Amino acid sequence: MKIGYRLAGLIVVLFCLFLLNSMPPAQATTDHFTDSFVIIIGKCNTVTSPALWLFGFKFLFNRHIYIQASGEQDEKLTALILPSKIGFYFGQENMIIQMDGAKGLFFRGEKSWLFQNTPQRIFAVCKASDIWVTYV
Repeated sequence: MKIGYRLAGLIVVLFCLFLLNSMPPAQATTDHFTDSFVIIIGKCNTVTSPALWLFGFKFLFNRHIYIQASGEQDEKLTALILPSKIGFYFGQENMIIQMDGAKGLFFRGEKSWLFQNTPQRIFAVCKASDIWVTYV
């Protein structure tokens, strides 16, 4: 009887390995925008930039910004990018936005006394020379 269970278990494991091998891997898509205006709203845990935050707000001039929602609980980003080509990303859970030459206003909830949430709220309105959006 034990040999029958072991044989059935071996067949199930081999079948699962065959299915995993036949599935294509998830591939990320990257869109590039130049000289564009961007509005970003959402919640995420990772926001990096070289400037200091002042009560949750930051006014930037020619900086590199990195915003990432990595699919953790309640992390979602919505982004609207205009005008060279239009990009609209609604409620993306796995998304990275990188901006070079960003000029504008940013709000980050973690650095604010009023909106301390986990994941933190992010709001950005800016113009950037280069924007890369990577999503799955």
